[in-house]
Amino acid sequence: MSSYADDGISEVVGFICILVLITVVLAVWAAGSVPAGELWEDQISDETAAVQFSDMKLAMDLLWITGDPGDLRLVILDAGSFSVGTSDAVIHVSRNDTAVASYTSLKLVYLPGPAATNRFALAVDSGAVIQMTRETTLMLLPPSVVADRDTVCITVPVLTSPSVEIVKADPLAVTFYLQNIRENRFDNVTISVTGDPLLWNALSRELGDSVRYNLTVREVLYRIEVA
Repeated sequence: MSSYADDGISEVVGFICILVLITVVLAVWAAGSVPAGELWEDQISDETAAVQFSDMKLAMDLLWITGDPGDLRLVILDAGSFSVGTSDAVIHVSRNDTAVASYTSLKLVYLPGPAATNRFALAVDSGAVIQMTRETTLMLLPPSVVADRDTVCITVPVLTSPSVEIVKADPLAVTFYLQNIRENRFDNVTISVTGDPLLWNALSRELGDSVRYNLTVREVLYRIEVA
């Protein structure tokens, strides 16, 4: 697992920064949309949810950065709705206009609190962290990409267990099991994304101006249980 450590260093820093990003976004949003009498209580609740979700994301990715197949992480979230499934986005790898491979990532969505009071949702989609309200969708952390000139490495979290959705009035226990890590290398290929323009825009920014790449796709296989 040590071969993944260097690639993971920048991601750890990004995961730590996510708390600051989410907190700032939620504070600005709350200040403009929540009555003054409810602002403090709602902001504390929102920031708690942000901290817990950040811890979950960090624990999830530290499995492949520092762990070994068979390792697990358990994260506790406040009551709410939590769903585990697959993303609408598909990452395509092609060479000379011929499809070589395609990858569909897992997607996690967390809506803190009772359904009647949900003000926002937090999601992990194709490795990116997204904050959603009724009016906006904002990418807080881009997908996991390490790009160096024409060489690119993309980490794709993959779900190996069945999809699940659970709503609880009690805290949620989310357990991540690292099943395996698979790497595939492709030379002189192009990359595209269908099903999610936001993800494609973010991925394009990370890839830079090149058209063809020497690509490594790292699939991280997770089994996820929610109770």
